[in-house]
Amino acid sequence: MKRKIKNLLFDFGNVLIDIDLDGAYARLESLFRKDFKREVVEKAYLDYECGRISTDLFINAMLSQSEHKVQALDVIEAWNSMLIGIPEYRLDMLDKLRLNFNVYLLSNTNAMHIEWVHRHLSHVHHVEDFEKQYFDHAYYSHLVGDRKPNASFFKFVSEDSYMTPALTLFIDDMQANLDTAASLGFQTYLVKPGEEIALFLKEEGFF
Repeated sequence: MKRKIKNLLFDFGNVLIDIDLDGAYARLESLFRKDFKREVVEKAYLDYECGRISTDLFINAMLSQSEHKVQALDVIEAWNSMLIGIPEYRLDMLDKLRLNFNVYLLSNTNAMHIEWVHRHLSHVHHVEDFEKQYFDHAYYSHLVGDRKPNASFFKFVSEDSYMTPALTLFIDDMQANLDTAASLGFQTYLVKPGEEIALFLKEEGFF
């Protein structure tokens, strides 16, 4: 691993927080009518992730494609089933990394999922200010209005934080996101399925 690094830029899902992407999408799809319009659903996913529609409008879009018996709570539970949780040792890792690096979060996410994350951290870990406690800054797609793998998202983050890409290690589980970052000069690391980022960073001497 390259050593000249001042900034660590973390993806969230399947890097810091454990998620079940396929399972959640399958649970959502089980609510839909057989003749549901996939393009309506996919547009709602994208719009919600980029903050172009509210939580209520996202839920209504899902309900518009669902069986009549499906209610808003069913959609919320299916959508939030994507999120499993953040183990304590990854929070400890972030604490230790901040002693020697600037640490940032860059996530394609949405309002409902971040609300779940905040509840989880409060109830399980007694953490009340996740973003300020563990990061120099957290960049969420729905608040910025952009998403990975768009180059514009990475450019916004580097300019907003005065981050030099060449001195930044971007860690993600999606190759397309890493490819864009690399094209802009970031150092990158792919987290493979089942790999533990805390173990990798410890073995590489980051903390």
